[in-house]
Amino acid sequence: MVKTSTYTLQVQEGHLFTITLVANPSTGYQWDLSNPVDARFLSLHANHFVPPPSPARIGQEGHQVMSFQALRRGMTSISVKYCRPWDSGECGEFVFYVVTVV
Repeated sequence: MVKTSTYTLQVQEGHLFTITLVANPSTGYQWDLSNPVDARFLSLHANHFVPPPSPARIGQEGHQVMSFQALRRGMTSISVKYCRPWDSGECGEFVFYVVTVV
């Protein structure tokens, strides 16, 4: 069974905000957008992996951090998936964010 989660966020217009997700690239999985963000409200600023603190062990999970810019007031969504980019099978997890820009 694929895990799905839904969250709500309230962010300030003009501000950068981040979403931090547990990730383990040694498994081949990575977080990516399921759908493009609505360019009227948000822009993806960065998407990078932050390794665990030293001393890290091989296969240890870290965090993937996605940064977004809130462009204008309104309501939109962010949908992300935890998949292996080369695998056309099911993803391991989906997370959906309802975002209100104030």
